[in-house]
Amino acid sequence: MPRTVTTVLFDLDGTLLDTAPDLAAAVNRVLREEGRDALPLEYLRPVVSAGASAMLVRAFGNDQDETLFQQRLRLMLDFYRNNIAQHTRLFDGMAQVLERLEALGRPWGVVTNKPAWLTEPLMEALQLAQRSGCIVSGDTVAEKKPHPMPMLEACRRINSRPECCVYVGDADRDIAAGRAAGMKTLAAAYGYVPEGDDPNDWGADALLHSPLDLLAWLERHGATA
Repeated sequence: MPRTVTTVLFDLDGTLLDTAPDLAAAVNRVLREEGRDALPLEYLRPVVSAGASAMLVRAFGNDQDETLFQQRLRLMLDFYRNNIAQHTRLFDGMAQVLERLEALGRPWGVVTNKPAWLTEPLMEALQLAQRSGCIVSGDTVAEKKPHPMPMLEACRRINSRPECCVYVGDADRDIAAGRAAGMKTLAAAYGYVPEGDDPNDWGADALLHSPLDLLAWLERHGATA
């Protein structure tokens, strides 16, 4: 383990940003287009980190005709892209975390499976793109998490070494990717943890119940000195 963690990398949906309200609104737009009742946010929230397709399965079930499913997916994503930051915000406490990292000169970045055509406008809309040291999206490199390739690309872009990074994510694939890349990992238990899943089982170095817990962890690892 390095003496000092110098770089923090975040998953996007469910870790850095609370994107569930806008994604759920996009799913509900598809439901309303078909004359169906909207679903409550709390019903859709646990599958947000798994992506748009998983949200549509949650809403319509597993036995969807493929052509109809693709039509629904296009409608959902078009609506989402056009309304990408209506209600999305940093999780409570995350603004303080980013401000503290920046004050200390500690770089931070994003590694997400979200495609760049959604990631980049979202980061721009929230004025985070210029603040982040790197943004690695789901189509930036040939592989996605849980493969370590995106993590290593983030290190290259942010000019850091894996052993000096900690990756924060709210799904087991996040922790698997970070560990495979040789990073420290933290499970964001405040995020969109799937129903029936236990972050204690993911093998992370620690659990965060609030973004502010990250500052305490970083202090113990020398990153806030």
